[in-house]
Amino acid sequence: MKKNNLSYFINLEKFPIHDRKNSKYKKIIQEAKKALVTDGCYVFKSIINTEAIYEMQKEASTIEDQAHYTTNKVNVYFSKDDLKYPKDHPRRFFMERSNGFVSGDKFAKKSLIKELYYSENLKNFISECLDIKIYHYADPLASLTINVNKPGDRFSWHYDTNEFTVTLLVQDSDKGGIFQYVPNIRNKEDECYDEVLKLLKGDKSRIKEIKLNEGDLQLFKGRYALHRATRAEGSKTRNLVVFTYTEKENVIGSSYRSEELYGKTLDVHKEKRVRSDSLKD
Repeated sequence: MKKNNLSYFINLEKFPIHDRKNSKYKKIIQEAKKALVTDGCYVFKSIINTEAIYEMQKEASTIEDQAHYTTNKVNVYFSKDDLKYPKDHPRRFFMERSNGFVSGDKFAKKSLIKELYYSENLKNFISECLDIKIYHYADPLASLTINVNKPGDRFSWHYDTNEFTVTLLVQDSDKGGIFQYVPNIRNKEDECYDEVLKLLKGDKSRIKEIKLNEGDLQLFKGRYALHRATRAEGSKTRNLVVFTYTEKENVIGSSYRSEELYGKTLDVHKEKRVRSDSLKD
């Protein structure tokens, strides 16, 4: 089986993402659309074939040590402390974060993970699930990444820079690594600081949880939902591949966030950026 064949990556019998006329395809699209509208999240369980996941695990393991690794205190906006806000404000609420990110420029030219991300079949399928036209994220560092969580790591509450993200769990930790999220806690016009503060102070009433398994592909509206992964435990590193798409073409992340997550910026981050919305981060 050739690795550039879609069937190498995807269980096309269960997920015929290449065939829009297939009844299974139509049913999946319908289920995904409904879940994304009501909950902002949908998981394609075991969509990736076992052999492909095994090869991706090996690929990720060869570059995970190239991750920019940080242990620090961050707020949900990845911004600096701002004294113009009162002390009891979400923008001044800082939490422990420890993890690493392998940036997009670290992947090999013939990377299997990269090949899947740039698959037009996959992009078009996701686009139909979202019911909007989407583009591959133009940011050369943030478009395709691996979120590396070593045992003891945790990724605190945060928003994504982009409207939607697609994540593929390549390797799970022995324990922990539970995905938690609060859908639609803010919107394009309103940061909804009061609701955010309630969550940060311990209100768990709106939190939802998902335990992802290796080979699961998750579609998530992370721009407007606070989310985190609980602390990784055991002896295995949790490697979560992040495929990022945007509603507009040529969207580039902020230089501040690029420096924070990947330890560097490129010339493109210094130029005038195309933004997806007017939110603070």
